[in-house]
Amino acid sequence: MSKPKPSERAARFVGRLRAIKNDRGKMASLRRGLSPATVMDAWPVVASLGGDIGQPGESVHVDIAALFATHPEESKARNFGETCRTIALADSSDNTLPESYERRFRRLLACGDVSDLAAQLRAWVRLATKKSGKAGVNYESLFTDLWNWRWYADDIRVQWARSFWRSGSDAEASVTNETSTQPAAV
Repeated sequence: MSKPKPSERAARFVGRLRAIKNDRGKMASLRRGLSPATVMDAWPVVASLGGDIGQPGESVHVDIAALFATHPEESKARNFGETCRTIALADSSDNTLPESYERRFRRLLACGDVSDLAAQLRAWVRLATKKSGKAGVNYESLFTDLWNWRWYADDIRVQWARSFWRSGSDAEASVTNETSTQPAAV
């Protein structure tokens, strides 16, 4: 039997998280996975969902579960860079990215390993919580990116950066979407 692809693992695990979304006790336990001092409280729930508890700071399952429990609002964003852009623009009156969010995003991109990345993700997800209704997270995409970070970090960084700053193909898609939603000239 072959190992499941990261995207299949993500879909299965996030689906299980969705199923317990209304279980306040389990969600509270999962949120404790955000802190190294209390992460062990999240382990039984993560294990019951079929996730691997791994080493502290290195478990994608624990990190995603804790982030989901913190902010279970989901989106169809292609990647986390697009989510960060949505969060940043929620505080912008002129549709430009505030410099403080750009600095924060650069710190996210500068992360070397998954444990550093998880700390930055926590901050962004907490910001998304404050923008309730405006900023959800695509947890399946984020799970896949975290799973692949060790091998493809540079590629993932580029994808996130393109989405955040709307560069390259993301800029073209943005222009296409904007022009297709405007009424035709008469």
